[in-house]
Amino acid sequence: MIDQRLSSVKGNLSFLNKTFMKWYDFFSNFYDQSLEKLYADSRRRAVELLELKEGDVVLDLACGTGANFSHLKKSCANIEIYGADFSEGMLRRATHNIEKNQWEGIHLFQADARNLTKDTLSEYTGKEIKFDQVLCVLGLSVMPDWTTIMTNMLDLLKEGGKIVVVDVFAEKRDFNTWLVEKIAKADLDRPISEELKSKVNNFHMEYLPVKESKVGGKLFVAAGTK
Repeated sequence: MIDQRLSSVKGNLSFLNKTFMKWYDFFSNFYDQSLEKLYADSRRRAVELLELKEGDVVLDLACGTGANFSHLKKSCANIEIYGADFSEGMLRRATHNIEKNQWEGIHLFQADARNLTKDTLSEYTGKEIKFDQVLCVLGLSVMPDWTTIMTNMLDLLKEGGKIVVVDVFAEKRDFNTWLVEKIAKADLDRPISEELKSKVNNFHMEYLPVKESKVGGKLFVAAGTK
């Protein structure tokens, strides 16, 4: 179930954040049907790069409807997954998918990623947790203060832990870039891979075989170790 410890957070949201989250609450109703075929292969590749092992504890940040969960479980069944998102609608859909598939070892909690650090994690989850891997798919191009969030993601990792990010970067902007940004409330100009490269060891990046016209730019996966 969605962690209710964050009910007080809602009262502190700005009008802009409330409007933003209402859109994603609504978007959750058709997100999987409209986009999952497009991004499924990128999710699989991201999970491969995590190099999961039995007993690992994984944070799926901006987990949305839980679209990564099936790939994570197929890769390594005996892992513990914590899925965090700011949208109640997305988390409700993720809860439904967990129950439908009878997945075990998956915990959901609502969190503002800008405030999610090793010092505040227990306030969100009620537990002391150290993550072996952190995954974020199509989140950093959407969430505000994304550089702070990337720093927080690394803060949550164990030393030597793996971080993997999937996102889109528009080297050349066109109508499709504008359209994707409007629909997803995204910013495809953010140099996410370059920022990650400056913060990790063993950096790796590759472009994924999805037409730029479909996603508004170049879809990439980037990874590194803390």
